[in-house]
Amino acid sequence: MQSDLMACVASALPMDEPLLGAFEVGRAMSDRREDDADVPPDRQPKVLVGQRGPGDRRRGFLSFLFETATLTDPKPGPVRATDDPAARMKRQRKNGRFFGTWDSLAGRWLAAGQPHAETGVMTFVALTESQLRFVYVQNVRRSQTDRAVEAGACFPRTALAWTRRRNSGRKEFQFGFTDGSWGTLLVPQEQEFLTMFPGTLTHKERIP
Repeated sequence: MQSDLMACVASALPMDEPLLGAFEVGRAMSDRREDDADVPPDRQPKVLVGQRGPGDRRRGFLSFLFETATLTDPKPGPVRATDDPAARMKRQRKNGRFFGTWDSLAGRWLAAGQPHAETGVMTFVALTESQLRFVYVQNVRRSQTDRAVEAGACFPRTALAWTRRRNSGRKEFQFGFTDGSWGTLLVPQEQEFLTMFPGTLTHKERIP
């Protein structure tokens, strides 16, 4: 990760939580299935409120044109949030992207990883000795030095039970929690992530 971005992430943490590492996350690809990981709009946290940067209006207009031209709404799909044990077994077999309710650990994790902002935003998970904390950093041009930064949801490291590469072709990783739920996020810089989580399961190993 670029040193300036790492400094931004570190600046959002409490003084007693020194940063050990961080990795960027994003919304996973959707197949519009009931076990997709798309978060309902009313569950998305609103971040960097009131922050606007050069290019934000143009970016928003282009996004509107794309959605209109393709006649598709990127979310929500037909996601079925459930804690039914039978559904869990089915999603284990089918390598599903999400299992749990929206109030489960995985549901809250997915929501934190899919924020709503009126400016360009990069979402990071900061790793400290005891916590996994979401941090939102304004995405600006390289020539700009000022970025708005905001800390988000926080999870104890002990709540994360396992991590797993979902398949071989995409940079998608499943995050499994101690309550039995799991959710999938895109991890663009996978090598940074795997360095921090060397015990990550391969896509050939079953979902625990």
